Amino acid sequence: MREEEFERYLVSDSMIASKDKAVRSRLSKARKIEVEFRVNLDEIVREDERMYETLKRIKREFTDSNGSIQNALRKYYIFVNKTKFPSLNQYEKIHAR
Repeated sequence: MREEEFERYLVSDSMIASKDKAVRSRLSKARKIEVEFRVNLDEIVREDERMYETLKRIKREFTDSNGSIQNALRKYYIFVNKTKFPSLNQYEKIHAR
């Protein structure tokens, strides 16, 4: 993960109201994904299928009732790819799952 760049991106995001706490929380959750899954976030967001599988895995393996861990990964996807990743349901419809 390009942590310093990602942090600057999050700080500049007008959709994040509580800059300090929200940014630290997203960075912490992003690091958690890398540590638990032993993978760099850049590898995940490079391929949509891998992104989809990782989001499903987060849903299965983490206690992520409010979606905050998935949200951290989705924010990183936007940071790298300059576009949003579709919801899991939308992705499944697009790819006939």
